[in-house]
Amino acid sequence: MATALYRKYRPTVFGDVIGQDHIVRTLINQIEHDRVGHAYLFTGSRGTGKTTCAKIFARAVNCSAPVNGSPCGKCEACTALADASNLDIMEIDAASNNGVDDACEIRERVKYPPVCGKYKVYIIDEVHMLTGSAFNALLKTLEEPPAHAVFILATTEVHKLPATILSRCMRFDFRLVSVDKLTELIARVYDAEGKAYEPEAVRYIALAGQGSVRDALSVADMCFNYSDGKLTYADCLEVLGATDSGKMHALFDALASGDFGTALAGVDELARLGKSMSLIARDLTRYARDLLVAKTGSVELINDTKENIAAMRAVADKCSVDMLVSIVRIFSEIDSELRYSVSPKIVLEVACVRAAKLAVADIGALTERVLRLERAVENGVPTVASAPAAPAATSTAPKPKDAHSVWGRMTTYMRTSGSMRLYSLIGDHRDFSIDGNTLVIRARDAAYLQFSDAETLSMIERFLREDGDELTVKVVQAADDNAMDSAIDKLKKMMGDAKLEITK
Repeated sequence: MATALYRKYRPTVFGDVIGQDHIVRTLINQIEHDRVGHAYLFTGSRGTGKTTCAKIFARAVNCSAPVNGSPCGKCEACTALADASNLDIMEIDAASNNGVDDACEIRERVKYPPVCGKYKVYIIDEVHMLTGSAFNALLKTLEEPPAHAVFILATTEVHKLPATILSRCMRFDFRLVSVDKLTELIARVYDAEGKAYEPEAVRYIALAGQGSVRDALSVADMCFNYSDGKLTYADCLEVLGATDSGKMHALFDALASGDFGTALAGVDELARLGKSMSLIARDLTRYARDLLVAKTGSVELINDTKENIAAMRAVADKCSVDMLVSIVRIFSEIDSELRYSVSPKIVLEVACVRAAKLAVADIGALTERVLRLERAVENGVPTVASAPAAPAATSTAPKPKDAHSVWGRMTTYMRTSGSMRLYSLIGDHRDFSIDGNTLVIRARDAAYLQFSDAETLSMIERFLREDGDELTVKVVQAADDNAMDSAIDKLKKMMGDAKLEITK
């Protein structure tokens, strides 16, 4: 039976560990200077090397002649520890051994000295799964273990560990591995296996790993077995069910142009090709993010080919930053809805229509800005080139603004922009008015706090800009007359009416 690539190429020495130089260097220095601690905590995302480093460290501390801080693999201790039945390195899965009895068993076993090495090492994986009672049973042992005992706790959810445990461990945070390092690793693995590949294919696999070495190698294994000959970029897209860049570019271009028909046709074509609606939504989110990066000029942060980045720039020119941010929110927020919907395609189609409507809103905002500039020119603002005299216009005095009309349009805007929280908040509120050029919102208690929130104010101000109303927004706390009357009555009862004069 063939061995999975992530197992076959699992590092056995610190020199083969990638992306965790800050941790590897510290562990090597401890071994070389004989300053081994008694309790370590390895935390970080899955597949970043926590258990791998724990196993290497466990063998290295028992090795009689470490090589650059790593186990030599040749001495008597290394040979004995290579046997899975050896009791000097105990690997415990806390997910299935999480009770107080299991912790007590560890506490009893730790008393016995090692058989062949200097230390007895306990690697407790997924340690956050231990119960509260189990943590309490383990606590004293962690605080004052025997001189021959070393504990290595590994977890992906460090926030679930009690502070009493954290304070007794030397903590190491494992980072996500960069795309460049994952690309180099997969290329080395394919070269060692004699597998031909396109550079774009290997980089796409590295991107799919999302910073996890194990996930990247698992994807590399699938792609390896899919292709008999040279592995191509198209092969990787087919294996992962992803959307190729050409179709993604065409779909997003339709969204950015406000072309509803073409956008829906694009979704239908991808659905007929068997693409997952959830994966299409994630691809659209990532594409919008890349456009946002391209628009700010930081193209080095985009992991794609030069040709695709050039195409992205052209689409990015059609979009504003606010529009791209909104599109990212639209497609990232429908993940759970897609997961549980009886018709995921309709959910994605509705999201595409909402995104395309943003493009129309952006065009409307641009048109309004042009009209404002034209009005400024008519009012005598100097320009570089003289424009032909405009025909006599009717009075340009601003029309009185209707607060209820503005509020109604804002309610509709919040509903179509995807912010259901603000839609509900604004739709249920009735105490507002326009004072000169200021939209005054009077609110009490929780509503006042919600309207005063920075994000809420930003969304209202954005609406006012796009709606063409030259208004500012002001939130004031409305007085609660009933509560005030009640307080006055209580004071009068305590002090007497003659001693208390209160003006409301």
